[in-house]
Amino acid sequence: MSCSWCLMAFLLILISCEHDARSPRLYEAVFETEPKTVVLLERVDSTWVVRNGAERIRLRPQGREVYEIPVFGGSWVGEWVGEVWAGFWTDSLRSGDYKVPLTLKPLPKEGPKPHHYPQADTSFWATTEGLLVMKTRDDSVWATISTPTGDYRYLAGKKNVNTLIFSTFDGAHLFRFQANLKGDSLVNGAFLSGTHYRTAFAGRRLLSMPMGWKSATQSATSRQLTFAGVQANGDTLRWSRDLLEIEGKKGLVLDIMGTWCPNCMDEARLLQEFAGDYPEVQFLSLAFERSTDAKALARLQTFRTEMKLPWEVLLGGKASKTEAANVLSAVDTVRSFPTTVFWPLKGEPTIHQGFNGPATGEGFEVERAFFRSELNRISGRSESR
Repeated sequence: MSCSWCLMAFLLILISCEHDARSPRLYEAVFETEPKTVVLLERVDSTWVVRNGAERIRLRPQGREVYEIPVFGGSWVGEWVGEVWAGFWTDSLRSGDYKVPLTLKPLPKEGPKPHHYPQADTSFWATTEGLLVMKTRDDSVWATISTPTGDYRYLAGKKNVNTLIFSTFDGAHLFRFQANLKGDSLVNGAFLSGTHYRTAFAGRRLLSMPMGWKSATQSATSRQLTFAGVQANGDTLRWSRDLLEIEGKKGLVLDIMGTWCPNCMDEARLLQEFAGDYPEVQFLSLAFERSTDAKALARLQTFRTEMKLPWEVLLGGKASKTEAANVLSAVDTVRSFPTTVFWPLKGEPTIHQGFNGPATGEGFEVERAFFRSELNRISGRSESR
């Protein structure tokens, strides 16, 4: 072998070793709920990346072991004690000083990965929280729970012969589900949300998906397009058909949401994906928040910046479905956050309730197709892009 080939081989080995050294180290975050809630993490580039199944949430280091949570705010604050990191999660969206202690512990380094993974098994369960869609591969579980108003997003955990446990941390929610497996039933289970909520959890396995995914809609009670919201500078903006015509728009997509709502975040991302394709349509978010003071207006601006939304996010009022319905002439009841109104200048409004997010897979693709068809209807297009 020539010296040049020897040098190249040495460099390849060196690069390979450096890659192995820099590969993410896996940790488990143990939150002090009762019982404990555990989620999987990576340590990457001096920060933490939460792994909720297929989802990755990268925290932002602020220095001195302070890590900011994207979109929803809040933070992890702590310190290293040897190889273990100990601290607190502070949820800034809740009133009071809502803190949950947590410990981040390194997991044993992974061995060589198999060339072929076993086929994932998909099962469907009717549970006390909604339709559980679960994929298992060996003892690993990826799941979500779908309800008439939305889904529980990305859930991940473990399943053995007798027990099923899965959880998630998305910055706004810390969820933990556990149940015993008894034949085709989930029994003696519990659902925890942080340290403030606990209820029983049970279910039974279904032979198949009970029905196809579909977009949930409700009837409009009026064609009158009028509502108002508060802008970031404190001014009240009143929207009407006349204002849309002045702006040269063919219609409006009104996103009724809250910055505290992960399903609203997922829907806003889908709307943002479409917005550039439909310049003739006005997009707007009307937020109903846990407070309505100056801090809430600042929070809306932060949310808009974090999500890179090219439209305004207005303050509609307090986080109440009743108050949201009172603001809008076209609905008598707001059943969920988010609710989206597709409002053509000419024609009937369509009211879409809830949202099947990306964790639902096929359900999300149904939502995507529905949103696209409504945008085509508003803009007067017959083709899909």
